Amino acid sequence: MKRIFQGLFLLLKWLILAIVLVEVASFLAISLSNYWIYGQIRDGEQVHYDPYALFLEGVRPTYNNPPSGKSMLTVWLFGGSAMRGATDYDDRTIPSFLAQIWNQDEHLLPATMVNLGEDGFNSILETKYLQKLLIEKTPPNVIIFFDGANDSAYFAQHRSPYAHHGYERLRGMIEDYHRSLFGLLKPLNSAMWSSFTHEIYDKMRQGVIRIDPGSEVLHEFVNSCEKRYDYVEKVATSFGAKFLLIWQPCWWAETIPVAPEVRARETVIMSKKSALRDNFVLVYNSLVSRLQDKPYFINFRNVLCSRTAPEYQPDGIHLQDLGRKIVAQRLGQVLKERLLAGEIPGPHRAERQSQVCPPKGTRKGAVALTYGELSTGSNKSLLHP
Repeated sequence: MKRIFQGLFLLLKWLILAIVLVEVASFLAISLSNYWIYGQIRDGEQVHYDPYALFLEGVRPTYNNPPSGKSMLTVWLFGGSAMRGATDYDDRTIPSFLAQIWNQDEHLLPATMVNLGEDGFNSILETKYLQKLLIEKTPPNVIIFFDGANDSAYFAQHRSPYAHHGYERLRGMIEDYHRSLFGLLKPLNSAMWSSFTHEIYDKMRQGVIRIDPGSEVLHEFVNSCEKRYDYVEKVATSFGAKFLLIWQPCWWAETIPVAPEVRARETVIMSKKSALRDNFVLVYNSLVSRLQDKPYFINFRNVLCSRTAPEYQPDGIHLQDLGRKIVAQRLGQVLKERLLAGEIPGPHRAERQSQVCPPKGTRKGAVALTYGELSTGSNKSLLHP
């Protein structure tokens, strides 16, 4: 009997050691890959809990907006990190470039662009964030979703119609208490779902296990996204706003040839054919096929194909400064066309806008909208007259 207990103890000891070693190896693999791709060991930026949208970084300041009391239109721009801006400079994001381009045109109504992009957000989290703002704030004239990459990536990871950042982790910690005996051990259960080992498994599923193009879960996912966007359009219309879905450009999904000399200079990681790339493109294309005839859908997948210099960052999704500026220019053209066609609702009660001083350090003639101003309502005129 003593030998049995000794054997069991030895087995348990080596099992724990193996688990620790696997977790350490997974930690190193995740952290080093984050540093290789994003230049930092952590994935994303610091966030805080939000009861509507799960987590938020907060509104990123937007430059080149008109001074307080001058804005006639307000545009809310939602998206992931590509919209928020993978740059250290607030004045080099898509909303800041768009505000600069739009407000320099004397023939257009002055417009305030609000950067509501959040790292890791896809359509489902953006919809919840939109609901939060429509409940708490005065609605804008235009609501824009800049989507495509995160929905494609998270479905490849989680294979669920409701995939989003942290989907398996949150679902497991909530459901496992009653779903399994291990769930009774709440600290250990939470540690398992939030472990680097489980994150490695998700990454492996995204990049190694190919998605069946005819799978039922892919069909359910596409249906779910379509219904979600249709719902957002109905909600926007009910609030007197125009909804536009901009399908973001991605290096992997381009279908128009790019100049060979430019391709040769681009250093996109994992640029060769792989399960990771094929899974991404399959989901991306499936959504395009379903959404392309929607009145709110605008496909930007090839807007950068005429580039004469590299405009993507190494991950093939985030853009460099010039890429963000070109997207802003095209987006400005779309907004101008919709405005001239009478599709964008005009300003309301502009004369009632309150006077708000620009934050310290803001360039003359520009307004930088901060999270505090949006969340507290102290700068209501920047949201909507």
